[in-house]
Amino acid sequence: MKTSKLMTKLFLVVALLVTCVGCANAEETIKLKTSKEISGSIFGTQTHFGQWWKHKEVMPLIEKAGLKWIRDEVYWGRVEKEKGVLKIPVNAQAWIDDANARGINVLIPLGYGNKKLYSMKDFENFKKGFCRYSAFLAKHFKGKVAVWQIFNEPTNFATFRPAFGGSWNGKAGTKTPWVRKYAELSIAAAKAIKEVDPDAIVIAGSCVFPINHHFIDILKEKGEIELLDGLVIHPYPFKLPPEIQPYGGRVIEERDGISIADDDHTYSSIIRRLKEKMRTAGMKNTDLYATEFGYSTFRRTLGTPKKGDSIYEGFSEATQAKYLARFFMLHLANEIKAAFQYDFQNDGFPGSKRGIKHPEGNFGMVKHSKENYEPKPAFYTIQRMASLFCDPVKLFKDGFAVTANPDRYLDSKNWKYIEASMVWDGQEIQSLNRVEKYLFENTETGEVMLVLWNAVRSSDRQDLLSDVTLDTADYAGFSGIDIMTGKSFKVNASVKDGKTVFKDVVIPDYPVIIRMMPKK
Repeated sequence: MKTSKLMTKLFLVVALLVTCVGCANAEETIKLKTSKEISGSIFGTQTHFGQWWKHKEVMPLIEKAGLKWIRDEVYWGRVEKEKGVLKIPVNAQAWIDDANARGINVLIPLGYGNKKLYSMKDFENFKKGFCRYSAFLAKHFKGKVAVWQIFNEPTNFATFRPAFGGSWNGKAGTKTPWVRKYAELSIAAAKAIKEVDPDAIVIAGSCVFPINHHFIDILKEKGEIELLDGLVIHPYPFKLPPEIQPYGGRVIEERDGISIADDDHTYSSIIRRLKEKMRTAGMKNTDLYATEFGYSTFRRTLGTPKKGDSIYEGFSEATQAKYLARFFMLHLANEIKAAFQYDFQNDGFPGSKRGIKHPEGNFGMVKHSKENYEPKPAFYTIQRMASLFCDPVKLFKDGFAVTANPDRYLDSKNWKYIEASMVWDGQEIQSLNRVEKYLFENTETGEVMLVLWNAVRSSDRQDLLSDVTLDTADYAGFSGIDIMTGKSFKVNASVKDGKTVFKDVVIPDYPVIIRMMPKK
């Protein structure tokens, strides 16, 4: 009976893979690649093989999607069940080996604690045990785990902040007790890991942006500013479009006691300021790892939370795909080292406590195993992006100027256009309401890809129709790609006064791409 059920489930997975490839290839103008066929990219996803997911069923889908990174846990409490006796869980060894075999890089956050054996109240003993656990994993998985992260979201859960005190946003700055303890643990654990593997990449940081600024100051104060290989960020926009975050502006500066974003609240300004902070403080590089970000597709009308007290919005599956595409593009444009969408499959299913009524059960690009891992639109959209924007494609920093006219929705004679806004902790935050424009270049072929989208809240309104001008006439062979459908579209190009003009380009609320090659 068990064998029959297993065969049935394997059949469903194989059938799904065939369906995925068939759906994607039916209209594709993009050569889709698997993870193994991609030498390098930033595209990643969070998995929960360390909890209950079945890697033999899910990993083939991740490989088909062309995702190059996964992030998952090997929990301290499962490694050290008896004090001083450390063993690698069989399941952990299996999914890490599976990822390696498929050409997928692994990032492991170390945590969350080991309550049965180590109390945070005895911090020195806790720190000693944590360092031993960290070094044990680093030595065992040397060459198999690409990046080690010290803890996950130390401001949350029953860890640092409840144990040592201080505000969630570290308004007291470097004097915030829990932030100082987290910095102390990060320094000790990073040294323990590098002692057994000097080439190991070790990162740390908080899901709350202001904390990272204080964290950097503490590292410098302690003379350890060059120890870490990068910082962690969790840029969840929650209810906001991808381009903006709940930071920036006078009200939020007063809330946090520090300004970490421009007054336009943009994600890009947060990254620019954080990288500048890392650079001036003397960190060895400005590498940032977005180890969690995403959008939930739960439906509020079906149940909880009943009082509207959730920080999450329930987006449609189409909007999730559009926003994830925009977010990955922002990560690429801001040269994030690796970006992990949270999370690959839904954790909940209809009828479960964390099912379709719960926000955190619905972040997946595919649905729950009980729904046969049915792909959402985001699966295909991100699959296309992962294949297009992988090595040797890089941000084209020294490219040419690009303008769009109009670059936003315009007011009419009788009605002023106002993009929807949101009030967050007393600060009004609006979407950008403008065309975002980024250039990428294939450093081997010279091909350039111009990416355009209208940075507004996703809706059913008409797409923007613009004339797009390139401040160059050195390219030809123009073709367009709609990243949501995989279909090509015609580009009407002409040259005037040494510039290239694309007439009447349809710019929707998700990325479209215009490809071009240098003239011979």
